[in-house]
Amino acid sequence: MTRRKARRTNRRKAFTARSISSLTPEAHAVDWFDVRTPGLALHVSPGGAKSWFLFYKRGRTTRRVKLGTWPALELAKARAAARDERVRIERDDADPAYERKEARDVFTVGALCKLFIESYAKTHKRTWKDDQWRIDKYLLPAWKSRPVRDITRQDVHALLDGIAADGKPIQANRTQALISKLWNFAIDRGHVEVNPCHRMAKRAPERVRATVLDDDALRALWAALDAEGGDAAAAVRLRLLTGQRGGEVHTLTWADVDLDGAVWTIPATASKNRRAHRVPLAATALQILKTRHQQVQSALQVSATTNLPTNEVSMSGNLPTGPVFPGLYHQRKDLRALGAIHGDAYRWHDLRRTVVTRLAALGFGEDLIGRVVNHAKRGVTATVYNQFQYDGEKRTALDSWDAELKRIIENRPKPKARVVPMRGRA
Repeated sequence: MTRRKARRTNRRKAFTARSISSLTPEAHAVDWFDVRTPGLALHVSPGGAKSWFLFYKRGRTTRRVKLGTWPALELAKARAAARDERVRIERDDADPAYERKEARDVFTVGALCKLFIESYAKTHKRTWKDDQWRIDKYLLPAWKSRPVRDITRQDVHALLDGIAADGKPIQANRTQALISKLWNFAIDRGHVEVNPCHRMAKRAPERVRATVLDDDALRALWAALDAEGGDAAAAVRLRLLTGQRGGEVHTLTWADVDLDGAVWTIPATASKNRRAHRVPLAATALQILKTRHQQVQSALQVSATTNLPTNEVSMSGNLPTGPVFPGLYHQRKDLRALGAIHGDAYRWHDLRRTVVTRLAALGFGEDLIGRVVNHAKRGVTATVYNQFQYDGEKRTALDSWDAELKRIIENRPKPKARVVPMRGRA
């Protein structure tokens, strides 16, 4: 069935506030033209909505531009707006309808950020929440409504200088990298032709960190985490006990954990090097997960009996499903707030370096330590042919670290090395 075009009727009227109020909708749209103001018309839709339009000529074509709706835009202001637009049309050769269309079609920074996150970052970057956080924190407040093509190199410098002046030069570097990524994405999609960050110098040099927590720092950290409680504190403890990456701990799910077998399997989709990784759980790490398991079960059972909503994971049979730490990522407020307990003396990534260093001090070799923390392997033999998991060796290493950390927390002295005298020659 062919759709019929809606009919439209043009009429003229001497407008007053009363006459406008008395206009009633008809079966089809009606444009009532003002006899006093050339081109000004009140459009009355069949549904009763009333809108002001200015009609004008561009060559042989009649165009119209919307001025506002009645009664929000009253008669006197509508007439004044129509006169102002007509002056621009006749004096400046303006085309208001085309200008409005161009404004609607402008590709803004806000639109670019949304497109980047939804169509690229969420499917290609495990750290997409970091990008979203920087977009919300720095880019959108400054540039949200600005056209992407209007952002200049000077704009980028001004934004990054402000971040660096706030005492965050490394954050400025990260934001610069994100802006560059966004504009490369926009270039690929054909929205712009130039990246304003091209060959831009960083605000601060980035050096490889070497911080390792000593015994006093480890005791202070553990005591502070005990005092704070919560799932963010539990996740930090798990990082310290296992040496795994923060993102892998934060996205840990109950499906990845075998509490009976005391092992956590990081799937290839969640692992940085795209290889599945088995993490034996020493006593303290296992207890943290068992406690969390009981907390989740209790919360779900209370929700089921009281019909109260819960933001925890769901239940399948008697077992929770979904994330162990729902919604946790390293920019979440409670996890960032935990930084106050060490006064920025170190970062959470330093926990991983601490585990590696402490394992070496306990006498474990670099190859085994690399397997514990799932560092990328080199060579065809290691990456393709040798699929052995070294679970027993990794468990021995993590059990030793668990015992050493317990000794440090309890502030017990190191056991004396046992020296066996050599028997002299006969």
